[in-house]
Amino acid sequence: MKLQKFKERNKKQKSIIIFTIACVLLISGVFLYKSFASFQVIKNQDYINGSIEDPGDIYFAFYKDNKIQKEMPTKEQGYVLDEVNSYCGVTGGSDSNIKVSVSEDEIIHVNGVTSSRTKCNLYFVKGAYILGKGVPIVESDDGLYEVKHNDNDLDEKWKTTEYRYAGKSPNNYIKFNNEDWRIIGLVNVMTDETHVEQRIKIIREESIGSYSWDTTINSQGIYRGENKWNKADLMTLLNDYYYNNKGNQLCWVYVSSMNPQQISCSFDGVNGNIKGLQNVHNMIDENIIWTLGERFATNITAPEAYQKERIVSGEDSKWPNETSKSSFHSIGLMYPSDYGYAYGNRDCAETITLDSTAQSIYQCYKTNWFYVSQMEALRGLLTASIQDEYKVQNLPYGKNLHDGADAYGSSNVYPTLYLKSNIKITNGNGTEGNPWILSEINLS
Repeated sequence: MKLQKFKERNKKQKSIIIFTIACVLLISGVFLYKSFASFQVIKNQDYINGSIEDPGDIYFAFYKDNKIQKEMPTKEQGYVLDEVNSYCGVTGGSDSNIKVSVSEDEIIHVNGVTSSRTKCNLYFVKGAYILGKGVPIVESDDGLYEVKHNDNDLDEKWKTTEYRYAGKSPNNYIKFNNEDWRIIGLVNVMTDETHVEQRIKIIREESIGSYSWDTTINSQGIYRGENKWNKADLMTLLNDYYYNNKGNQLCWVYVSSMNPQQISCSFDGVNGNIKGLQNVHNMIDENIIWTLGERFATNITAPEAYQKERIVSGEDSKWPNETSKSSFHSIGLMYPSDYGYAYGNRDCAETITLDSTAQSIYQCYKTNWFYVSQMEALRGLLTASIQDEYKVQNLPYGKNLHDGADAYGSSNVYPTLYLKSNIKITNGNGTEGNPWILSEINLS
């Protein structure tokens, strides 16, 4: 009997021991899953730039919105790598010497690996590829914003989501023409009469000078100018003199009321002259049709302006047209909607009219990088005035849209253009001190 009781007690002890061991194994299994089993080995990819011999020595854990994933989130899902929070290191720690990125073709690039069994924690967030660089989108402050076009009056082909830089000081600097330019965004453009694609739109950080929009003489022999961009003096200046970096040209400037005059201007970069476009022509997409839209009043919001700007209702509402193809190189100006969508305050971007002079507008333009970096009169927008054929719209001091600027009046000119789709970022981080460096990539 005593022996039987002893055995019974022994069985209970064994059960307790077995249960305890099972719990320990379960906890250990969870820990191992979190610490190592969640990492995957990706083979058959050319992603290593280091001294590791076997690609299997690098393991990856993928997170989408901070949740572990079995597979890498993709561009088609609208996700990009958050390089700030992603990291690599031996045993899962962070090694600042190891840099990791994911290219637009979804290949993982790891640089600086020197030890085997390196682990990388890759965090993916909502974002877009800007010139091949994955950029997270933001919902406030400075950065890249998602802009959805769903206006019922907008033609269906324009209702593609765009990505635009907004805020007081977003990191959208690029080195172009060996000078600072800035990215407006990844925007919709017409590539022919029926198709819309997306291209990167950029603008020069500094003005190339103050010039007249147009100085056409009217039937009374007076310099009034016309708001038809296809034959405007400024269009010729940008697409001939500036594009071809010509020196010793004659450019129109404002002198006094209805009395513009021609002055000597040079874009050869010699003796302190403004430098025209040099060795970057192959980066510019010249297969773009710029929509000039229909005339509209300035008391509209950025989405409303966007819709009006993209109406093509005749030869004068697009550029180039039959009369301007010979002088077309696709160097233009910004749209009013480009300014409106650059507000870091989204209420301003969506609901405040572009001509507002109310106190509330102060809280708008103070969050707009166009105003902050270019505190001069921004005129020569591509939209014509609704008042009459002699006036254009402008942005006096970058604050609010104005409808009555005389076409012959001088204005600070900021060249704007679209980049080809094969132009990619190869270096830099987009800040003013370290702008992105661009290269032409062979896509074949």
